[in-house]
Amino acid sequence: MSKKTNCSRGILLLTLLFPLFTFAQQKAITGHVFSKADQSPIAGVSVVIKGTRIGTSTAVDGSFAIKAKEGDVLVVSGVGVASTESTVAGADLAITVAADAKELNQVVVTATGIKKEAKRLGYAIQAIDASQLTAAREPNPVNSLKGNAAGLEVNINSEIGHSPDVIIRGENSPEDRPLFVVDGVPIASDTYNINPDDIETFTILKGPNAAALYGFQGKNGAIIISTRKGSKAKAGTLVTVNSSTQINSGFIALPKYQDTYGPGDNGKYAFGGGGSSPASYFGTGAVGVGVNDYDYDVWGPQFRGQLLPQYDGKFTAGQTYKTTFADGKSFTGHVEPTPWVARGKDNLRKFIQTGVLSTNSIAVSSSTERTDIRISAGNTYQQGVVPNTKLNNANFTASVVQRFNPKLSLTTYFNFSRQSTPNVPDVQYGPNSIIYNIILWGAPTGP
Repeated sequence: MSKKTNCSRGILLLTLLFPLFTFAQQKAITGHVFSKADQSPIAGVSVVIKGTRIGTSTAVDGSFAIKAKEGDVLVVSGVGVASTESTVAGADLAITVAADAKELNQVVVTATGIKKEAKRLGYAIQAIDASQLTAAREPNPVNSLKGNAAGLEVNINSEIGHSPDVIIRGENSPEDRPLFVVDGVPIASDTYNINPDDIETFTILKGPNAAALYGFQGKNGAIIISTRKGSKAKAGTLVTVNSSTQINSGFIALPKYQDTYGPGDNGKYAFGGGGSSPASYFGTGAVGVGVNDYDYDVWGPQFRGQLLPQYDGKFTAGQTYKTTFADGKSFTGHVEPTPWVARGKDNLRKFIQTGVLSTNSIAVSSSTERTDIRISAGNTYQQGVVPNTKLNNANFTASVVQRFNPKLSLTTYFNFSRQSTPNVPDVQYGPNSIIYNIILWGAPTGP
């Protein structure tokens, strides 16, 4: 028995010491990242242990420090450099990386549609290919930017027809919204009037230096939207058709609410049917006036199928009915008692409907040596989970690019959009929300 106990203690001790032993193998590793071309230090690139989330970034002189162990593989990556792997062998590492020509030669759109190489810009910028964002559709094209750009915060509004709150490295206030620019023209309206299939790229301008491009309007950054042109047709005619439909089954989870007790207070409730009033009290002998039916509370009698005067009972002026409560007090009225059951316990689940997001668009592009033409039409239909809430968003765009010579061209862009909706719901917490009212004030005794 003693040997078994000692053996168990030994196993337990080894189990406790094993994580400490593993941790002890890790040590502080320092190193520098240099350019393979001229041995200059590379700043701002990430250094991550392969297969883990442990990482750091290089300082201005290209130095870094990270806790790792012999044999770990460090992955060095960043804008303008090719991803490089290096195995830890020693306490001080020197890692050389090659330039990524594809990243350095990337052409981005800045102010008024001017194209420049990203490596020649003196401010932070990030370009996003819009074709990568249309696989999973969003009702507003800006919603798809969420999580796709560093320093860009997109707070999606769940209400139909409401644009998201977009912030670029700022505080959460309307004053910090960035400027939206479409083909070099700043827009003041929401971004619902842009067909997602017409967008070619998003360019995120960050920092105060970017504000110089658009003055005071761009002090909080800018999102440059470049639309597609007919040049994709490549000396011919190209017809593009896109269609997608998404179905939303409703909420992931519904708020919890009690359906054990019905309306009323202190376990008592009776529907008067002849005009309820707070002046109704027990012992007065008044008829045609209810008990606790003038103010809706949720702590009335427990649902047990007992007979109580309710809204669905038959009212007969010449007939009286007596109801006796658990404490011995009674109520006499003209409403015939009916079974007290939770008939409306699933009112919210029965009320909401399946949401639908359907987008359809067609575009015709044509390109010649001197002229590019593109015409497109699209429609986005959104049906909310609340009945009688929907949004139709129709778009028509046309663009013509005329090249007179290599240094002179004329671009014409036309956009028409029309939004229509019979009803816009309020889903925020408050008395205007239908969901709120059903949860708090929708009696479980209702149909």
